[in-house]
Amino acid sequence: MRSMRNSHRGRDGNSRDSDGGEEDRERPLGRTISVAVAMAAAAIATLVCAAAGCGGGSNSEVKQNAGTGGAPDGGGTAGTTGAGGTTGGGAGGQASGTGGATASGGATGTAGATGAGGSGGTAGGCPALTSYSQAEHIIMNVTWPNTLGTSGGTGQVHVWAKTTFTASGNNLMATSQACGSVLPPTGLNAIAGGGSVLIQIPDATWDLPSMPRFQFSATQTGWNTGSMISYTSTAPIGVTLTDPTNGAWPGTITTAVDADADMSPGYTALPAATAGHVLPPTSLNAAANRADRVDIATRNVFMVTATRDACDHAKGPVTVAHFDSHVVGCHVSGGSDCTTAQANFVDQNRTIYQAGTSTIELKVVPASATCADVRTALPMM
Repeated sequence: MRSMRNSHRGRDGNSRDSDGGEEDRERPLGRTISVAVAMAAAAIATLVCAAAGCGGGSNSEVKQNAGTGGAPDGGGTAGTTGAGGTTGGGAGGQASGTGGATASGGATGTAGATGAGGSGGTAGGCPALTSYSQAEHIIMNVTWPNTLGTSGGTGQVHVWAKTTFTASGNNLMATSQACGSVLPPTGLNAIAGGGSVLIQIPDATWDLPSMPRFQFSATQTGWNTGSMISYTSTAPIGVTLTDPTNGAWPGTITTAVDADADMSPGYTALPAATAGHVLPPTSLNAAANRADRVDIATRNVFMVTATRDACDHAKGPVTVAHFDSHVVGCHVSGGSDCTTAQANFVDQNRTIYQAGTSTIELKVVPASATCADVRTALPMM
């Protein structure tokens, strides 16, 4: 019987019975035509499936990394079906699905669906964030004029801040705090006894709970590299002002506040007394009393336009609208608080900076970052 016969294939590919007869010779003509029609229909279905991207699960026009079912350019391996895209984890995750369904014979597969980011993923580029914190480091090239007791000069001022943004599309609301400053030394002229004065603000001051925070708005053109962020930050410290951003800086401070909660107006700066620096005099008598503590009030207004050169980093120019200060009190070395006349002398001989070319560098930091972390993230070079 035919069911008991052994069969094998000849060199021409036709199946043969063990007795040498060709199986095709015994197949009815109608069956042969049906098989041919079925094979043609299967081939057409395969081409239609390949064109429609069967099994890929993606409607994205941006290709992500190829899955295991296909080569990076979409070329599939015959007979392999890729799984759909997976959901991305973390901020703006971009996890790609494995390759899409592929047609037999090497037909092109379709990339998997792009995963949704944990905080608003994008199809490539940088993730869109709902909130983030950044360290800011401003470098100002400055000059200052002569005063009665000091000599004019040039130098650099460094200012740090930490700002936390909450985003709604490309509109951002910001809360900022000052995190540090470094001033250049100022030379005393012969009338004031010579030497140089270097005013320093203790690092620990900036993280005190009493130090003010400032709110402002910002706009951006996007999150990706090449996008821009713009804002104006206003930071009055140790003083209250009716119009801190646009108002004139008063000639005398009458609205000083105790910003660092040390029971003195303004906030404390400590003149250096080492490495060739001298304490500032409280009069033109070089041998007279000198101040070992200076209480100051300041206002900084910076207009920032920075361009992202990475997802977590940006740089750009700064327009310094205001960089103002006053001495609102002081302490005599080895003595008591300065008299009004002594504090006024120190104030009248303070360095009045005139800002030239200025730049800013921004770097994303953890929300829990302290001012020390900010200065470490963007150090002086």
